[in-house]
Amino acid sequence: MKYENGLTSVLINDKNSLTATAIVFIRAGSVDEKPSQAGLSHFLEHLMFKGSRDYAGDLMSRNVENMGGYINAATSKEFTMYHISIQKDGVEKSIKMLADAMQNPLFPQDEIDKERKVVIEEIQRHSDNPGAVLYEKFYETVYIRSALKNSVIGTPQIIANVSREEICDYYKTHYVPAKMLVVVSGNFDEFAVEKLIGETFGKFEKRDPLPDPLLVEKVHSGKDISEYGKVAMGYMFTGFLGPDANGEDIYIADLAASVLGGGKSSRLYRSLYEKKHLVYSTDSSFTAEKGTGNICIASVFDSKNLKKIKDEIRKQIEKIIDDAITEEELSRAKLSIKTNWNFSLETPFDIADNNGYWHLVGNPEFVTKYMKKVESATVGDIGNFFKKYYSPTTASNVALLPSPAHG
Repeated sequence: MKYENGLTSVLINDKNSLTATAIVFIRAGSVDEKPSQAGLSHFLEHLMFKGSRDYAGDLMSRNVENMGGYINAATSKEFTMYHISIQKDGVEKSIKMLADAMQNPLFPQDEIDKERKVVIEEIQRHSDNPGAVLYEKFYETVYIRSALKNSVIGTPQIIANVSREEICDYYKTHYVPAKMLVVVSGNFDEFAVEKLIGETFGKFEKRDPLPDPLLVEKVHSGKDISEYGKVAMGYMFTGFLGPDANGEDIYIADLAASVLGGGKSSRLYRSLYEKKHLVYSTDSSFTAEKGTGNICIASVFDSKNLKKIKDEIRKQIEKIIDDAITEEELSRAKLSIKTNWNFSLETPFDIADNNGYWHLVGNPEFVTKYMKKVESATVGDIGNFFKKYYSPTTASNVALLPSPAHG
């Protein structure tokens, strides 16, 4: 439902459930940050449950806990989300709490100073994690124009120095109804919940949002990057741009990634791990973004095998394009995706999260169409997908290798 102030709500009722989840998505993440604001969306996420007009201090968190519920938040490149999962009779109280947190946060200075330390520690742990470091470098390489290159975690310098005034300004700029989506899933009184959302979120002041950031990346030359660090083995992400969230190819992308490197029956696992023993592990996946998505192949290996792995990945993709896959491979990939998809819709939280994300990126029909489109895919669709999106000249390899002292 769309409200006059720009807010959108989505209600998904299931009378068989004993629980319910309320999620507030804010269409503000690292893609919305200027360089001087790097990590501010994530920092704000840490502060939103630290006291509001009607729930001082940690009263909101204690209320949820006393009701047997679970309260949490998360930040991504494209959005920040706040959610409460609760017994079915607690959903209306949860919506009131979330509305007060979103509309009337207090941002106490002492909490800002406490959370600075927490977030800076998080950034330091992040920088000690090879996978996280590689992920950042991969996005900076694959996305050179799009704001998708921006890091979610940010920098210690900005978090250490950002003022309360700057935090409040960022909140006022981005936490506007036109950028908010409220999703409620599970067992609840639909009439009462719709009325309550209208009386709380629906009464937020209407304010014009900033223009959306650029999230579509044009195809560009790939790069080969090797960096060295305190790691015991090699890590590499190989990847290339994929379809946008609103394109028809979005339905084939997961299948293509699964055939290539999803599981022990995939092309890359059999080739790189079983036959040639070039990797300790390999996996490939498609990541959907509001703008241009990407296909990424992750490899962990002995660094002496680096060149052979790059060559073999290229060879296996070209083989799919030239020779096509088998019906058996396609059937296995479809079954794997069907299983994962069903698992992703098991709980009220999963359902709210999944539906909310696809509403947020402008493709709300995705959830209902996805499995039908996957089931109707042909072997030719997989070859055509790689033919359309893959080229050796536009694919990038980003590797983190042991420095000589650790190799």
